[in-house]
Amino acid sequence: MNCSAQSLWMVVFTLSGLAIAMNESRFLRAADAPSLSHAPPTLVSPEAMPAVPVPWWREAIQVPLGIGQNVTTITADEAVIRALTQSPDIEVINLQPQIQRTEITRQQASFDWNNFLESSWYDRNDPIGSRLTTGSVDGRFKDQQLSGNGGVRKTTTGGTEIALAERMGWQANNSAFLVPNGQNNSRLELTLTQPLMSGRGQNYNLRRVFEAKLITEGTQSESIARVQEHLLTVHQSYWELYRARAAFLQRKRAADRAAELAESLVARSALDTTGRQLVRSNASAAQLRAELMRAASAADFAAIELRRLIGSTDTESEVIPIQSPSISLEPIDTQIAIQSAMAARPEIAVAVREIRVAGVRLGASKNELMPRLDLIAGAYVAGLAPSRTSIDSLTRQFADGRPSYSLGLAWERPAGNRAAKSSLHRRHLEMQEAFLRYETAVQDTRRDVEIEIHRLHLSYQALLQRHESLAATQAESDFLLDRWQTAPTSDGPAILLLEDLIAAQSRLADEEVATLNAEVEHAMAQVRYLKAIGSLLQSKRTLSDGVFDATTVPPNITAPLDDQLMDAGMSVGGELP
Repeated sequence: MNCSAQSLWMVVFTLSGLAIAMNESRFLRAADAPSLSHAPPTLVSPEAMPAVPVPWWREAIQVPLGIGQNVTTITADEAVIRALTQSPDIEVINLQPQIQRTEITRQQASFDWNNFLESSWYDRNDPIGSRLTTGSVDGRFKDQQLSGNGGVRKTTTGGTEIALAERMGWQANNSAFLVPNGQNNSRLELTLTQPLMSGRGQNYNLRRVFEAKLITEGTQSESIARVQEHLLTVHQSYWELYRARAAFLQRKRAADRAAELAESLVARSALDTTGRQLVRSNASAAQLRAELMRAASAADFAAIELRRLIGSTDTESEVIPIQSPSISLEPIDTQIAIQSAMAARPEIAVAVREIRVAGVRLGASKNELMPRLDLIAGAYVAGLAPSRTSIDSLTRQFADGRPSYSLGLAWERPAGNRAAKSSLHRRHLEMQEAFLRYETAVQDTRRDVEIEIHRLHLSYQALLQRHESLAATQAESDFLLDRWQTAPTSDGPAILLLEDLIAAQSRLADEEVATLNAEVEHAMAQVRYLKAIGSLLQSKRTLSDGVFDATTVPPNITAPLDDQLMDAGMSVGGELP
């Protein structure tokens, strides 16, 4: 058997042994790997979690790449804090509840005291059509009047309309019946209009105030949901920056390995390197160098996007993410997670407030179904004095005679009362719609939590598997590299071994990228799970604080909905707190 045949058999024997070893390794890993069924994978407790080597890029990623004049380090938590404190997007979202809150004051102002003042001057010059006008039919009727009216009025929360006014005037004419001719008159008048049926009570008259409060709280919950969406985007941008920088380092390391291989072939060109080997290695190195430009651009774009989301104006510094993904997972109780989501999700809070708003409107429609029956009462004192002095008419209001008063009732009901009945029917339908929206929000919340828990389990198991696969691929690449350094000089087997080595290094680069993607996906799965249970942002301020930084949680959310509304002081029928 010649030397070339011996070398060929050596290579075949070596590669066969490597294949058997790799198959055995895969078989052992398959025996230890968890079964991927439709049920959530079994979690590994922190104590029993297998030892996972720290990837080399976690430390290398914190080294500046020299793409900025300065260096700024940041963690995912710091990115969230900066977004909450300096992002204009968050400021816009924060303004929405404050804008809506002004409607509460506007509705409350409808019960404030109103000051009013009116005045008029009349100078009449009319023909005389009756002797009773002036006592004569000669000439024209000439009359001059100056009148003024001022006071206060308001509508109480019970629906009572109150008005207190002082009316003063002066009059002089050419009539023989005006005595004294040239006189001052005054009248202090108090009037009250009290609804006895429709429009009666605080429940009805304060409906717009309570409705404005509930809508404002709903707007606040909606704004919190928008803030959480923005923070989720911030997390995505942070981990995308982490991914892009690590991917650049991975591609650079792969390009360096290919370049080292090409240089070693050049160094051995005088011994056993062939032209085909040089061409193949140079082509592989060129392909990897071409991918570096795209990876570097992706890292730069990710840093620009992160600066935009957190509201940073520092465009000269290189942003370096120093927080690495966590390779751990605590056991999760699905039912407890769902209960937490029911208590914290802003969508649930919005749905509950929609039901309460519908209850307010339904109660108002029931009130409007009754006929209008008002009690009208009034009293006044009046004074009269010659025009020589205007003070006398004011003092004689209380010195002469007694007060005058009046009482009356006003009743009104449209024929058929179709408008009120239609409005009541509409409010009933709106209440049913609000309940259905609540049920939809509950089902959506349950679905989101279950899906995110399942995704979190899968991402964790995939991360563990990727780390094992990376270790096996690294071992394969190291073995082939060592074998290549002692490869035979024959052209046929050598080029095959070189192809295997280049393919193994390419698989190693791809496996590093896949492991990196699994780490980032697990980190994002954790963030999405926190968002699903409503814990991405927690509430510590109330509506009266003027700003928000978290969710407003309705009390006792797990109780029956009607019980919640009763506990809040309002029934579904429309009684207000």
